[in-house]
Amino acid sequence: MGLDLGGFRGGDKEKRGWTYVANEQKVLIPFIYKSTDNMLISMLKQKGAPYSTQAGQVEIFNDETTDLLEEIGDHTKSGAFSTFKISGYPANFLNAGQALFAIDSTAGATWMGADAPLSDIAEGSKVEFETVVRPIPQYDVENIKMISQGPSITIFNKKDPQVVLASWLFAQYLLSDEVQVAYAKTEGYLPVTKKAMDSKEYQEYLSRAGQDNEEHYRVKIEAAKLLMDHTEDTFVTPVFNGSASLRNAAGELVESTVKSVKRKEEIDQDYFETLYRKTEGLYHLDQVGTSSMEGQDLGPLPTSSKILLISLAVVWVGILVYVIRDKMKQKQKA
Repeated sequence: MGLDLGGFRGGDKEKRGWTYVANEQKVLIPFIYKSTDNMLISMLKQKGAPYSTQAGQVEIFNDETTDLLEEIGDHTKSGAFSTFKISGYPANFLNAGQALFAIDSTAGATWMGADAPLSDIAEGSKVEFETVVRPIPQYDVENIKMISQGPSITIFNKKDPQVVLASWLFAQYLLSDEVQVAYAKTEGYLPVTKKAMDSKEYQEYLSRAGQDNEEHYRVKIEAAKLLMDHTEDTFVTPVFNGSASLRNAAGELVESTVKSVKRKEEIDQDYFETLYRKTEGLYHLDQVGTSSMEGQDLGPLPTSSKILLISLAVVWVGILVYVIRDKMKQKQKA
């Protein structure tokens, strides 16, 4: 990646100092990334480099990772790159005209742009500019890969099957079209079911992009549309005991490299070997996946689990009977 910032413009050093030609300001971070864990994981995926196995074997400490971190270090040294943890929230720099490219999640689009409804800087600091939504940077634009990452709903087995059943019913409610569409409208996330995405209500919401700068904020809806157009190009990382620690470690590798460059430390092979050892120890990655249950005979299902499965089957049968009877009644009335 090469960026021509247009150099600096001099003035009265005592009164004005040096400013960037690109924005006429003293501050400019051309490229700033919100989630550095997603950044490194995405770069490895695009390169076809290892990250981890499905069983939980850590593979992130490899030559390809080192090459990527060296590249990130070079852009940091040139002043072209920084991160959220080091400099601040990308949207704040973007909205103040102090960043050219700001990478955030689809939900973060509500904060980004000159007319962003959730902009978090003073009105006097904002500048007018056109916001364009694009996929994250790719090594191969013909083979796009973007990570899909976020919180999950988990139902745990309990001694009381009614508690588990209640949790399952609540999960069904959260997955309903009504809840999913409402959440997408306010937060900017995509509905998690295709049924909700294809619903009339959600499609109408998308069609009204730019109608206002609140619910129908253009940038937020364009980000959602971009993701919808590339759902087949998204990927997820394996989930196992310790996978969250590995994700955090990925971000730490980027953050540590950027900090070291800013501190003018020597970035060489010895540096990365030390960084990998420290990161592995900090996040206990040598213990990741050691408690995996893969391949073990777990024996027969507990009685409580059997009761739960039977209860769920009864609920579904009941729902099906209700739907059929309701349709028959409507048909008779007609």
